[in-house]
Amino acid sequence: MILNYSTMRRPTHTELRAKILKARQKTGARDWLPANYQKLLPELESLDLWTEEEQSRALETAVSEIGAEHYVGTRPPQKSYEDACREAELFAFAWQSRHFKRRMYLKFCFVKETLYIVSFHEDKPREKERER
Repeated sequence: MILNYSTMRRPTHTELRAKILKARQKTGARDWLPANYQKLLPELESLDLWTEEEQSRALETAVSEIGAEHYVGTRPPQKSYEDACREAELFAFAWQSRHFKRRMYLKFCFVKETLYIVSFHEDKPREKERER
């Protein structure tokens, strides 16, 4: 693979807005799957989201709050190692949530038309931020 500046600047704001719009459509239709249920379930439970309805509403709300400016993933995006969505590009966002009243983190990917939620939890400070 040949890397150039345009490849390394991906995803662009336009690309991120398109991914967010697609994720909004999918979560609004309750059309999403966990990338790894055993990893995602404890994260959802830590947010006091126990039922599928609560989880879907919370994800819909979260996706409605994020924008391209909240992207915290790598450029270019990392690839998933989860079996359900292996090699799919990961889109990670962190933002101060009005709904959850704390800083949140959401990571998702798409495989064809399927939205996979990889991670959804309160944003944890990074090592460098903790050292300050």
